[in-house]
Amino acid sequence: MEKVLYTNGRIYTLEERRRCAEAVLTEGGRILAAGERKTLEKEADEMYDLEGQTMLPAFLDSHGHILGVANGFLQVDLAEAVDFKDIRERIVRFLRENHVPQGKWVQAKGLDHSALAEKRMPPKEFLDGITSVHPLVVHHATGHCALLNSMGLARLEITDQTQSPAGGRIDFQRGLLEENALLARMDAFPMPEMGDLITAFEKAQRLYASYGLSTAQEGMFVEQIQGVYEMLLRQGKLWLDVAAYMDLRHSPWLLDAFSGCRGGYHCHFKAAGYKVILDGSPQSRTAWVTEPYDDGTAGYPAMTDDQLRELLCRAVAEGEQLLAHANGDAAADQFLRVYERVRREKGALVRPVLIHSQITRAEQLAKMAALGITPSFFPAHILHWGELHLTHLGWRRASRISAAHSALAAGLPFTLHQDAPVLPPNPLEAVGCAVERRTKEGRVLGGQERLTAWEALTAVTRQAAAQYGEDKEKGTISAGKRADFVVLEGDPMEMAPEEIGKTRVKGTILEGIVRYERK
Repeated sequence: MEKVLYTNGRIYTLEERRRCAEAVLTEGGRILAAGERKTLEKEADEMYDLEGQTMLPAFLDSHGHILGVANGFLQVDLAEAVDFKDIRERIVRFLRENHVPQGKWVQAKGLDHSALAEKRMPPKEFLDGITSVHPLVVHHATGHCALLNSMGLARLEITDQTQSPAGGRIDFQRGLLEENALLARMDAFPMPEMGDLITAFEKAQRLYASYGLSTAQEGMFVEQIQGVYEMLLRQGKLWLDVAAYMDLRHSPWLLDAFSGCRGGYHCHFKAAGYKVILDGSPQSRTAWVTEPYDDGTAGYPAMTDDQLRELLCRAVAEGEQLLAHANGDAAADQFLRVYERVRREKGALVRPVLIHSQITRAEQLAKMAALGITPSFFPAHILHWGELHLTHLGWRRASRISAAHSALAAGLPFTLHQDAPVLPPNPLEAVGCAVERRTKEGRVLGGQERLTAWEALTAVTRQAAAQYGEDKEKGTISAGKRADFVVLEGDPMEMAPEEIGKTRVKGTILEGIVRYERK
């Protein structure tokens, strides 16, 4: 095997002891050494010329849904829709170009009502006006609610007499399903043809690589997608690492279905543990908070304390890692209160993670540190929905969205994510938002929570690897680890904060193989 020397650029190792290196020597997909060029080039057989660009360890996605990204290639994309008319035109064009037969489900994704000229969700009557011969579901960008036309509601057997479930809401007049009301019916929306999904998954892997990622996450693995991953594994289609977290409430047995992938990767797939959802999203005012929103509501829990305790006890007993979705501080309170008791009585969870941790109080961060809980923040909320949060939450709470600097001050390790497909899986946007903390309107939101570029990059490399328990393999450029690198066209350590998120990836190398190269 040839020894390859990466040099002639800025190399950041993301190691604290030696932050920079002149060169990196690799062999067989592993790093042999990082250090001075004159020492290492004597052993090299080949050189990878960085041409003055910047090299970092490849990024890891600490929370997202890669199959959702793949599926998005097969749905109507409303992420850039500007008003109701634009929504109509996009769906009508999809129906026409794909020759969708009458009676077949049509799914749209990425609706963000706060970005529309109307600043509200489209009504059911509007969706009926687009099509009355196709069941239509429009998924909100958050993934926590959806709108349906009349035919879609009828297909789901929802009437004006259908009761809302605990932890969810049905608004028949608006065609709106929130939280558990939507989650309980996700199986009713048909998956695309298997061949189409496999092709779309390859596109998703290439997209992730184009953002410099070595590792993706399947952040809520349910029974409906089992067959897709079984096919991907049988056909050897995965080349990006995918860590999957099984729905602990409804599909815990899926860990056994992928028993050969528990505890480590097999064909780039790892059955990594469990996931629970405790509340909704602040954009929809369904995140569970202790102080009301501007409309007097406070969101609601997805489950009771007793239900959560039972699930946590199971994860502890099985020795599996647990991710818990908690946006609001009341949801975080619930997790901390229940876990503290379970930890005392049954033992500790394996690397527990509080996903999003958007609205947290200082004492909660201190308690997370004491209990060994890693928060994974979503700082791009500030850019995309910061002004909406100011309206819903007020300045005091909105300025503490993704309180990363407070976590740092509390000695609490954290990671950053994009929650793809809510947003594209671009770690550099997360980094840029954590450093700048500026809304689309240019307002600094919570300047006291800003990070340095180094601190933010650490959260998508070294700390993300630690969250996965893969810090001996990934996350820094050091001897013995995988040769996973990202080459950037600029230096995020030196550029203006507002430029970080716009930085383009020049190349992505995974285990010594170039998986993406910008032409």
